Parts: sequence; structure tokens; C-alpha cells
Amino acid sequence: MAANAGSMFQYWKRFDLQQLQLANRQDESEQSRKKLIDLSREFKKTTPEDLRKQVAPLLKSFQGEIDALSKRSKEAEAAFLNVYKKIIDVPGKDRCTTLRQRTPSYERHWRTTTKSLQKLKTKVRGGGKRRGYC
Repeated sequence: MAANAGSMFQYWKRFDLQQLQLANRQDESEQSRKKLIDLSREFKKTTPEDLRKQVAPLLKSFQGEIDALSKRSKEAEAAFLNVYKKIIDVPGKDRCTTLRQRTPSYERHWRTTTKSLQKLKTKVRGGGKRRGYC
């Protein structure tokens, strides 16, 4: 465990949060989501009513999944930044000791978040195919 904490400390010491470009990705995601909303509205305006009624449940399902995915993505990013800030705020010499003590908690939290995201990805990717939508 000490070797893991030491190597983890070295990793976080070199880690560059700017490379992740979380803010840019969040903005792009929000713009894409807004574009989908606009396309959905345009579809409603230009499509005959009987066809709109047929696809409405499908569109609502996809909108719900996109909303849930967006929410979970934001939560995962916030959790990551929270862990990152806690690690960065630890004073230099005590960082390894603190990391050794906190690592199990961080790992549990990360595993839980990762599992939740994976379940949602599976649901979004595979859910439509099982129902015959895609």
C-alpha cells in the first residue's frame, strides 16, 4: 500500500488538470444538448401530427436518458474535482501519509461513481437496441 500511495503521490504531483479541459467539454456538451433540443422542436414543427404522436414516447425516452447522463456526468466531474482538490490541499510532507489514510475512501467513491456511469452508458447504448428503436 505504501508503494501505491507513493506512486499515486508522484502521479498527482505531475498531474495537469488543464489537460482534461473539463470546462470546455462541459460547454460542448451543453451546446450539443441545446442543439438536440432545437432539432427536436424543429422536428415537431415540420412533421405531421400522426407521425409526431408515434415517435413522441421514443423522443421522451431519449431526452430522459440524455438528461440523466448529463446529470451523472456533472456529478462524476464534481466528485473528481473534489478528490483532486483534497489531494492538492494536503501539505507537502504529510501528503503521502494522508493519501495512504484516505486512499481506500477515494477508491470506494471512485468505484461507485464509475459503476454508476458504466450502468448508465450500458443502458443508453444497449437499452434502445433491446426495444427495437435503433
